[in-house]
Amino acid sequence: MKTQKALSRMLAAVTLTTVLVCPTVASAAAPAPMLHDDNPNGHFGDWYTGAIPPNVSNDKPVILFVQGLHSTYKTWYTEDGFYDAAYNAGYRTAFVQLKDADGTGGNMWTNGAKLAEVIKKVANYYGVSKINVIAHSKGGIDTQTALVHYGAHPYVNVVHQLSTPNKGSELADLAYSNWAGWLADILGKKDDAVYSLQTSYMANFRSQTDNRSENGYTTTYMSAGTGDDGLFSATWFAHAVLPGEDDGAVSVDSALGLPYGIKSFTKNISHGQIAKASHTWNLVEPKLKKASAALREQPNKVSKTKTKASAAEESSFILRGGEVEDKVAETFFLESGIDKLNLDTMTASKDTKVTLISPSGQEYEADLSKKSNAEDEPPIFSDAVHHFIEVDEPEAGEWTLEVEGEDDAFFMVASIEGGERAKVKASKKVFQQGDKAKISVELGNNEIDPSLLQKANVTRSLNGKKASVLDQVKFAIKGEELTGNFTVPTKPGVYNLSFDVTGINEDGEPFTRSINYNFAVTDDDGELEK
Repeated sequence: MKTQKALSRMLAAVTLTTVLVCPTVASAAAPAPMLHDDNPNGHFGDWYTGAIPPNVSNDKPVILFVQGLHSTYKTWYTEDGFYDAAYNAGYRTAFVQLKDADGTGGNMWTNGAKLAEVIKKVANYYGVSKINVIAHSKGGIDTQTALVHYGAHPYVNVVHQLSTPNKGSELADLAYSNWAGWLADILGKKDDAVYSLQTSYMANFRSQTDNRSENGYTTTYMSAGTGDDGLFSATWFAHAVLPGEDDGAVSVDSALGLPYGIKSFTKNISHGQIAKASHTWNLVEPKLKKASAALREQPNKVSKTKTKASAAEESSFILRGGEVEDKVAETFFLESGIDKLNLDTMTASKDTKVTLISPSGQEYEADLSKKSNAEDEPPIFSDAVHHFIEVDEPEAGEWTLEVEGEDDAFFMVASIEGGERAKVKASKKVFQQGDKAKISVELGNNEIDPSLLQKANVTRSLNGKKASVLDQVKFAIKGEELTGNFTVPTKPGVYNLSFDVTGINEDGEPFTRSINYNFAVTDDDGELEK
């Protein structure tokens, strides 16, 4: 378990005037963008053009801003937004409304097709051969889809991604897991957009996209964040389940995951802050100016990439979750020597009561926290009510979580500092029908207790309903390794293999770790069921 990131954030001391071309000119709020109402029945497909700044320079590229998951064009047209910064710096601008602007997120195929149309419209409107794109989060994936799969690559010179989940996000995996599915259903977070951000879905997307020659027409810059929005914020809680460093929604490894992308920057800011002008405009703008000096008409060489087996991952957390009617009790084991237990139990209702009971009977009441930054793109579980419990040096033994409420669901993430780690290896992320799959778990030098090993549930990711249990996988224990060999389901789609492993340390103490393995099954043509 990695250490929690900084618990508070320094207020931005850099004002918008620092990003102006001429520092002697005062910063001004840009006039409202002009709507091009191409969809009078909704927002999807509408686009906006920004006001022409008084210091406009036709030597500078036109910038199209693309928002991310469950967001609108107002990601950029807000206080401390990129629109004001670009206007004051003399850029011509445009904005797009994707399917997310109508309330339900669209996957990259839906958004990419429409975005390709808008890219061409923006270029024609300004009378330029190519434009540049700045994309936040999933907007970077939608943009790449538009360029590679829907023919927009001749119209774009530069794409600058701001924390784009190029390899997906483990938060999306959990939204469809056996533990968190109930809560994600209640919060309304299961839609085509979240479905497509599962790590195995994105692995398949990468295999369909990264070797395409269309990538060579565009320079893509990548950036990543490593911070959060402060103690008890949604981005702070998300650190527990994201691998390595992350910004509370996307890991650095995922954000910098394009084999042909160019790293722009990594900064200690959150997923929402990375799209704020005071934090990153001065880092993004030089890439736009540098790349626009000579527009390339010939494609770059795109290196061929091979799909690699999934790298080993480590788990130092425990997951629980399900439906809440009256009272639910869940148990798990902790070993001695743990520095701290951070327990976050998410529910939809603030009236649901959460209590943690130690092996000796001591009760810990949860502190309530519900913090969301409405103007920023939130992580998937940001709308949940967080019940937080922190225990220093927790005692060894069996702990009990009690959740009491009505018509609710819960998802518990217990992250452990200083305890044992489970090392997880899987053969790969994407399979074809009938393939054989393998997953193994090691607990260091600790034994695995076969008497406490339960069968693992394989659940299929479904939108709008609880994930269905398709099968159960039996594991074999060989020495200090747990191995599961199974035949993947025959129906194409995305799946989660969810299970607990209980180890016995050298002091004879049992301890629990949870594993969620997300994988995809394609048909003979390499396609997933949409």
